[in-house]
Amino acid sequence: MEAQPNPVKIVEVCRVGPMAPASSAPSSVLPLTVFDLLWLRFPPIQRLFFYELPSHLGTTAAFSETVFPRLKQSLSLTLQIWPLLAGNLAWPRNSDKPVIQCSDVDTVSLTVAESGADFHHLSDKSSFREATEYHSHLPNLPSSHARVPVLALQVTLFPNSGFSVGYSAHHAVVDGKTLTMFMNAWASICSSSNSMADQPFYGRAFLSEDQERAMLNRVLNQDGPNNKSLMLMDLKSPGDAAFVSFQLTRANIETLKNRVRARLERNQQTDGHLSNFTAISAFVWVCLIKLHGMRGGEKARLLFAADCRARLDPPVPSTYFGNCVVGCCATADVDGLLGEDGVAMAAKVIGEAVDDLKHADLKAAQDLIFGRSSSPISVDKVFTIAASPRFEFYKVDFGWGRPRKVELTSIDRTGAFSLSDSGDGTAIVEIGLALKKDKVADFATLFASGLEAFGRP
Repeated sequence: MEAQPNPVKIVEVCRVGPMAPASSAPSSVLPLTVFDLLWLRFPPIQRLFFYELPSHLGTTAAFSETVFPRLKQSLSLTLQIWPLLAGNLAWPRNSDKPVIQCSDVDTVSLTVAESGADFHHLSDKSSFREATEYHSHLPNLPSSHARVPVLALQVTLFPNSGFSVGYSAHHAVVDGKTLTMFMNAWASICSSSNSMADQPFYGRAFLSEDQERAMLNRVLNQDGPNNKSLMLMDLKSPGDAAFVSFQLTRANIETLKNRVRARLERNQQTDGHLSNFTAISAFVWVCLIKLHGMRGGEKARLLFAADCRARLDPPVPSTYFGNCVVGCCATADVDGLLGEDGVAMAAKVIGEAVDDLKHADLKAAQDLIFGRSSSPISVDKVFTIAASPRFEFYKVDFGWGRPRKVELTSIDRTGAFSLSDSGDGTAIVEIGLALKKDKVADFATLFASGLEAFGRP
């Protein structure tokens, strides 16, 4: 098949730094922690926000004269509070661990582009979008063995329709919550010229020297002894991947929870930690197991992250800058997950994984940091969850309204499914997946028929 021409034209590549040196800037060198090191060579987190514009601002001239200058100036103001995002990740020869380096002359790459693609198609929640359609709307985060930028941004105009804001962020420097805080700060300053956004906390989360050394040894021994390379893994997106979104209303979720609770009680099992997250994750996990044709006799595993800012001793503030998550692991026999009570069984093991975290000693629980089960159980397929509805990315408003669509595009390389809040007035949770195009209709059928079955008396 002949390659389609790239609809995106690069207009300019700017370098944006703090408007003035930050008076309260942290040390110019900030070391990574055990929570960060796990992600050292992981591909960047990439996300796209699509915003509609009123007709008088949607032209190329109006955008370049009004909208983009506000975005650029507010970014500079935001970097006064978040100067480390303009820095770079490095591993100096005299340092035993990688560090974030930041100086007054460091800047963030901000690409300005114009797209001839269909804005309403790319930001549509009801149909699938080919993964390749998004790639040119995202900024590149160049990596080398010695240095990697922390953040890159791209603003793309879709003339007479709207614009997108895309970022590529180094996962060893920031987690989803940190990115949420940054985007909210930038949007708040842009929409109201209010520079009094929450200050990120630059202290370091610490567990134990043994944990730090174990993780450093793991990083150094990856691909050779004493490997200090910062080159990011080059995970490829399948050429036939497509993004799809599914919405769940409050009524859908309550129906799921009620049916799961009833099935567990019928089997004389407690519902344990039956939250919205547990019920939704269980339902999607079972749908994916069926989609992939897993069979009885196999085992499946679900990995997801849990924020532990409040669980450390002492705890760190909610505004902590960096990664502060641990891995939770649910493992189950596929036989049970494919049965009549499959979603209930899935919810039970996911709830048990969440409960295990409550009772874990984080200082001793190395397996939580590595995100794997403490028992070496062999599994046939691993599924993962990315993001969280608690991030509330659909509330990121730069002053021209909330986003029409937010897409976590990096899941096309990682294979995870994402959970987020929803910009839809009736739905409260949006599920994002990157599937092979020939699997999209099959998953949609499994999802719809599953919800219908749970809704029956």
